Amino acid sequence: MSRFQGFPAHVEKHVGRVRGADSRSAGGRERAYNLVYCDHADGAHVTVLTSGLREHTAGAPLPQELLCTLRADQEVYAKHLVGVVAELLTESQARVGYGALIMNDRILLPDTAIAGALAAPHPYLGDEFDVLLDDGQPVLQLITLVPITRAESQLVARYGRDALYDRWEAQETDLVDIFRTDVGSGQI
Repeated sequence: MSRFQGFPAHVEKHVGRVRGADSRSAGGRERAYNLVYCDHADGAHVTVLTSGLREHTAGAPLPQELLCTLRADQEVYAKHLVGVVAELLTESQARVGYGALIMNDRILLPDTAIAGALAAPHPYLGDEFDVLLDDGQPVLQLITLVPITRAESQLVARYGRDALYDRWEAQETDLVDIFRTDVGSGQI
């Protein structure tokens, strides 16, 4: 019996019904993970997450899976962001922790200002979502990729992630909308 057997139920409890998944060979290329699509109960949001990345995050305190939650009509962007970061991690045999900046040298999501992601606990779900337990013991960490702009990443690099979170809170930023206002520019 796998210690991860509760993963599907955990995901459905917190982010919604699993609608389907891309196979590991989607797009004519073999991947080390599946991309799973979950529809939130509100019908307005979708979460795209990896399943199988945990097999390739050796050295992390806990095996990891990645996810991104966006508005339902922005699913293609969530898929792209999760896929790009998952490929980066599998190719480099790396892992991420909360607070890590995963940035591209140019715009990562076409038609947006998004150039990367901040690895974080899920911004809208409780702490019980971020770690899968098996018999009360942590067995899997779920890392949420919050899309960020180049200016926002520079704010984090200069002043820390709390400065970015403070701006998001002050401006009531909707972190599940990739077309949101960039809060990175301006004075601290």
